[in-house]
Amino acid sequence: MEDPFGEALWEYHQRGEARYLIRRDDGYVDEVDVKLYFQGPEDWPEVERRALTRVRGRILDLGCGAGRHLLLLQSLGHEGVGIDISPLALKVSRERGVEHCVLMDARYLGFRAVSFDSALMMGNNFGIAGDPEKTMALLKDLHRIMRSGGMLIATSIDPLETDNPSHLAYHELNRRRGRPVGLVTIRIEFGDEYSPWFNLWLATPEEMERTAKEAGWRMLELHKSHRGLYSAVLIRM
Repeated sequence: MEDPFGEALWEYHQRGEARYLIRRDDGYVDEVDVKLYFQGPEDWPEVERRALTRVRGRILDLGCGAGRHLLLLQSLGHEGVGIDISPLALKVSRERGVEHCVLMDARYLGFRAVSFDSALMMGNNFGIAGDPEKTMALLKDLHRIMRSGGMLIATSIDPLETDNPSHLAYHELNRRRGRPVGLVTIRIEFGDEYSPWFNLWLATPEEMERTAKEAGWRMLELHKSHRGLYSAVLIRM
Protein backbone atom coordinates (compact mmCIF):
# COMPACT_ATOMS: atom_id res chain seq x y z
CA MET A 1 0.00 0.00 0.00
CA GLU A 2 1.31 3.43 -0.89
CA ASP A 3 1.80 5.68 2.11
CA PRO A 4 2.59 9.23 0.90
CA PHE A 5 1.80 10.83 4.26
CA GLY A 6 4.08 8.39 6.07
CA GLU A 7 6.78 8.85 3.41
CA ALA A 8 6.65 12.62 3.98
CA LEU A 9 6.96 12.19 7.76
CA TRP A 10 9.85 9.76 7.31
CA GLU A 11 11.60 12.17 4.92
CA TYR A 12 11.36 14.98 7.46
CA HIS A 13 12.44 12.68 10.29
CA GLN A 14 15.56 11.73 8.32
CA ARG A 15 16.44 15.03 6.64
CA GLY A 16 14.62 17.78 8.53
CA GLU A 17 12.72 18.99 5.48
CA ALA A 18 9.70 17.75 3.52
CA ARG A 19 6.46 19.02 2.00
CA TYR A 20 3.45 17.18 0.65
CA LEU A 21 0.43 18.21 -1.38
CA ILE A 22 -3.27 17.97 -0.57
CA ARG A 23 -5.26 17.84 -3.81
CA ARG A 24 -9.01 18.45 -3.70
CA ASP A 25 -11.32 16.84 -6.24
CA ASP A 26 -12.04 20.21 -7.86
CA GLY A 27 -8.35 20.68 -8.66
CA TYR A 28 -7.43 22.97 -5.75
CA VAL A 29 -3.97 22.13 -4.33
CA ASP A 30 -2.48 23.07 -0.96
CA GLU A 31 1.15 22.52 0.05
CA VAL A 32 1.86 21.40 3.61
CA ASP A 33 5.17 21.87 5.43
CA VAL A 34 5.74 18.63 7.36
CA LYS A 35 7.57 20.63 10.03
CA LEU A 36 4.25 21.28 11.77
CA TYR A 37 3.96 17.58 12.72
CA PHE A 38 7.26 17.81 14.60
CA GLN A 39 6.80 21.11 16.42
CA GLY A 40 7.00 21.31 20.18
CA PRO A 41 4.12 22.68 22.29
CA GLU A 42 5.62 26.16 22.33
CA ASP A 43 4.77 26.39 18.62
CA TRP A 44 1.25 24.95 18.83
CA PRO A 45 -1.80 27.19 18.52
CA GLU A 46 -2.99 28.56 21.86
CA VAL A 47 -6.43 26.97 21.39
CA GLU A 48 -4.74 23.57 21.11
CA ARG A 49 -2.64 24.02 24.23
CA ARG A 50 -5.63 25.23 26.25
CA ALA A 51 -7.79 22.25 25.30
CA LEU A 52 -5.03 19.76 26.10
CA THR A 53 -4.93 20.94 29.72
CA ARG A 54 -8.20 19.03 30.20
CA VAL A 55 -6.60 15.68 29.33
CA ARG A 56 -6.52 13.16 32.14
CA GLY A 57 -5.71 9.50 32.75
CA ARG A 58 -5.11 7.00 29.98
CA ILE A 59 -5.19 8.56 26.51
CA LEU A 60 -6.08 7.40 23.01
CA ASP A 61 -4.66 9.55 20.18
CA LEU A 62 -6.55 8.96 16.92
CA GLY A 63 -4.32 9.67 13.93
CA CYS A 64 -1.19 10.20 16.02
CA GLY A 65 1.06 11.04 13.06
CA ALA A 66 4.60 11.74 14.26
CA GLY A 67 3.48 11.55 17.88
CA ARG A 68 3.91 15.18 18.95
CA HIS A 69 0.95 15.21 21.35
CA LEU A 70 1.70 11.85 22.91
CA LEU A 71 5.33 12.80 23.51
CA LEU A 72 4.24 15.83 25.53
CA LEU A 73 1.61 13.92 27.49
CA GLN A 74 4.01 11.05 28.22
CA SER A 75 6.46 13.58 29.67
CA LEU A 76 3.66 14.75 31.98
CA GLY A 77 3.13 11.22 33.28
CA HIS A 78 0.19 10.07 31.16
CA GLU A 79 -0.07 6.61 29.63
CA GLY A 80 -1.10 6.87 26.01
CA VAL A 81 -1.85 4.77 22.94
CA GLY A 82 -1.55 6.20 19.45
CA ILE A 83 -3.26 4.77 16.39
CA ASP A 84 -2.71 5.56 12.72
CA ILE A 85 -3.29 3.90 9.36
CA SER A 86 0.21 4.90 8.19
CA PRO A 87 2.89 2.30 9.02
CA LEU A 88 5.67 4.82 8.44
CA ALA A 89 4.03 7.40 10.68
CA LEU A 90 4.01 4.81 13.45
CA LYS A 91 7.67 4.02 12.78
CA VAL A 92 8.51 7.71 13.11
CA SER A 93 6.48 7.93 16.34
CA ARG A 94 8.30 4.98 17.85
CA GLU A 95 11.73 6.30 16.88
CA ARG A 96 10.84 9.62 18.47
CA GLY A 97 9.94 7.92 21.73
CA VAL A 98 6.20 7.19 21.66
CA GLU A 99 5.80 4.16 23.92
CA HIS A 100 2.60 2.61 22.56
CA CYS A 101 1.26 3.00 19.02
CA VAL A 102 -0.55 0.54 16.78
CA LEU A 103 -1.70 0.26 13.19
CA MET A 104 -5.46 0.78 13.30
CA ASP A 105 -8.23 2.51 11.36
CA ALA A 106 -10.10 4.95 13.62
CA ARG A 107 -13.38 3.78 12.10
CA TYR A 108 -12.81 0.28 13.53
CA LEU A 109 -11.52 0.69 17.07
CA GLY A 110 -10.29 -2.62 18.44
CA PHE A 111 -10.39 -1.76 22.13
CA ARG A 112 -12.45 -3.09 25.02
CA ALA A 113 -15.16 -1.02 26.69
CA VAL A 114 -14.13 1.59 29.27
CA SER A 115 -10.43 1.42 28.33
CA PHE A 116 -9.55 5.14 28.25
CA ASP A 117 -10.05 8.39 30.16
CA SER A 118 -9.30 10.79 27.31
CA ALA A 119 -9.21 10.77 23.51
CA LEU A 120 -7.51 13.14 21.09
CA MET A 121 -8.76 14.05 17.61
CA MET A 122 -6.23 16.72 16.70
CA GLY A 123 -5.32 18.32 13.39
CA ASN A 124 -8.83 18.15 11.85
CA ASN A 125 -9.15 14.52 12.91
CA PHE A 126 -12.66 15.09 14.26
CA GLY A 127 -13.79 14.49 10.68
CA ILE A 128 -11.35 11.69 9.91
CA ALA A 129 -14.14 9.10 9.55
CA GLY A 130 -15.26 10.86 6.38
CA ASP A 131 -18.77 12.30 6.75
CA PRO A 132 -21.34 13.14 9.47
CA GLU A 133 -22.87 9.65 9.54
CA LYS A 134 -19.51 7.91 9.90
CA THR A 135 -18.34 10.52 12.40
CA MET A 136 -21.43 9.77 14.48
CA ALA A 137 -20.56 6.06 14.44
CA LEU A 138 -16.97 6.83 15.47
CA LEU A 139 -18.11 9.06 18.35
CA LYS A 140 -20.46 6.34 19.58
CA ASP A 141 -17.59 3.83 19.49
CA LEU A 142 -15.41 6.28 21.43
CA HIS A 143 -18.23 6.60 23.95
CA ARG A 144 -18.14 2.80 24.34
CA ILE A 145 -14.41 2.61 25.09
CA MET A 146 -14.28 5.71 27.28
CA ARG A 147 -14.68 5.64 31.06
CA SER A 148 -17.38 7.67 32.80
CA GLY A 149 -16.64 11.39 32.58
CA GLY A 150 -14.07 10.79 29.85
CA MET A 151 -12.77 13.75 27.84
CA LEU A 152 -12.58 14.11 24.06
CA ILE A 153 -10.27 16.85 22.77
CA ALA A 154 -10.80 17.81 19.12
CA THR A 155 -9.58 20.48 16.74
CA SER A 156 -10.99 21.50 13.39
CA ILE A 157 -11.33 24.34 10.92
CA ASP A 158 -14.63 26.17 10.61
CA PRO A 159 -15.12 26.05 6.81
CA LEU A 160 -17.37 29.14 6.90
CA GLU A 161 -14.52 31.31 8.20
CA THR A 162 -13.00 31.98 4.78
CA ASP A 163 -13.05 34.52 1.97
CA ASN A 164 -11.03 32.34 -0.41
CA PRO A 165 -12.98 32.23 -3.72
CA SER A 166 -11.92 28.62 -4.36
CA HIS A 167 -13.26 27.49 -0.99
CA LEU A 168 -16.49 29.48 -1.38
CA ALA A 169 -17.05 27.93 -4.81
CA TYR A 170 -16.51 24.47 -3.29
CA HIS A 171 -19.09 25.28 -0.61
CA GLU A 172 -21.61 26.04 -3.36
CA LEU A 173 -20.70 22.81 -5.14
CA ASN A 174 -21.30 20.90 -1.91
CA ARG A 175 -24.68 22.56 -1.42
CA ARG A 176 -25.70 21.48 -4.92
CA ARG A 177 -24.53 17.94 -4.17
CA GLY A 178 -26.46 17.91 -0.90
CA ARG A 179 -23.30 17.63 1.18
CA PRO A 180 -22.16 19.62 4.23
CA VAL A 181 -20.17 22.67 3.08
CA GLY A 182 -17.10 21.45 4.95
CA LEU A 183 -17.01 17.95 3.48
CA VAL A 184 -13.93 17.78 1.24
CA THR A 185 -12.82 14.97 -1.06
CA ILE A 186 -9.02 14.96 -1.16
CA ARG A 187 -5.91 12.90 -1.68
CA ILE A 188 -2.34 13.25 -0.39
CA GLU A 189 0.59 13.40 -2.80
CA PHE A 190 4.30 13.12 -2.02
CA GLY A 191 6.83 12.63 -4.78
CA ASP A 192 5.50 9.94 -7.11
CA GLU A 193 3.12 8.51 -4.50
CA TYR A 194 -0.46 9.48 -3.92
CA SER A 195 -3.20 8.17 -1.65
CA PRO A 196 -6.66 7.03 -2.73
CA TRP A 197 -9.30 9.76 -2.71
CA PHE A 198 -10.98 10.09 0.68
CA ASN A 199 -13.46 12.34 2.47
CA LEU A 200 -12.60 14.60 5.38
CA TRP A 201 -15.32 16.49 7.21
CA LEU A 202 -14.40 19.97 8.41
CA ALA A 203 -17.32 20.53 10.77
CA THR A 204 -18.46 23.94 11.96
CA PRO A 205 -18.51 24.29 15.77
CA GLU A 206 -22.30 24.01 15.66
CA GLU A 207 -22.13 20.82 13.58
CA MET A 208 -19.54 19.35 15.95
CA GLU A 209 -21.63 20.12 19.01
CA ARG A 210 -24.83 18.73 17.47
CA THR A 211 -23.21 15.52 16.19
CA ALA A 212 -21.35 14.93 19.44
CA LYS A 213 -24.51 15.41 21.51
CA GLU A 214 -26.38 12.79 19.48
CA ALA A 215 -23.50 10.38 20.10
CA GLY A 216 -23.50 10.91 23.88
CA TRP A 217 -21.04 13.78 24.30
CA ARG A 218 -21.54 17.29 25.70
CA MET A 219 -19.42 20.23 24.58
CA LEU A 220 -17.74 21.58 27.71
CA GLU A 221 -15.47 24.20 26.16
CA LEU A 222 -14.95 25.84 22.79
CA HIS A 223 -11.84 27.86 21.96
CA LYS A 224 -11.72 29.85 18.71
CA SER A 225 -8.69 31.28 16.93
CA HIS A 226 -7.99 33.17 13.71
CA ARG A 227 -8.66 31.77 10.23
CA GLY A 228 -11.36 29.44 11.53
CA LEU A 229 -9.18 27.23 13.72
CA TYR A 230 -10.91 26.02 16.87
CA SER A 231 -10.60 23.40 19.58
CA ALA A 232 -13.31 21.78 21.65
CA VAL A 233 -13.44 19.83 24.88
CA LEU A 234 -16.25 17.26 24.97
CA ILE A 235 -17.26 15.19 27.98
CA ARG A 236 -18.83 11.74 27.92
CA MET A 237 -22.43 11.87 29.12
